[in-house]
Amino acid sequence: MKEEEKIIMQIIADIVEVDSDAMSPELTFHQLGADELHMVEVTMALEQAMDVSFPDNRLLINPVKDQSFTVADVLKIAAEYY
Repeated sequence: MKEEEKIIMQIIADIVEVDSDAMSPELTFHQLGADELHMVEVTMALEQAMDVSFPDNRLLINPVKDQSFTVADVLKIAAEYY
């Protein structure tokens, strides 16, 4: 796993308040117990950490409605910017 991916996963773990050792790219945000506010916080934290702005709110999903959105999806989107 790339260093950038580890940092992103740590940011996500901190925001959704899960142990970083339990993080896996295959986990969905629904499984992590995330809600829409968490996704706003994840987006803002990643934009700040990466000094980018994600167009068209690609990370602002509703984990309850879109239960298939995974950590790997975030890693794939973020990889377009680093």
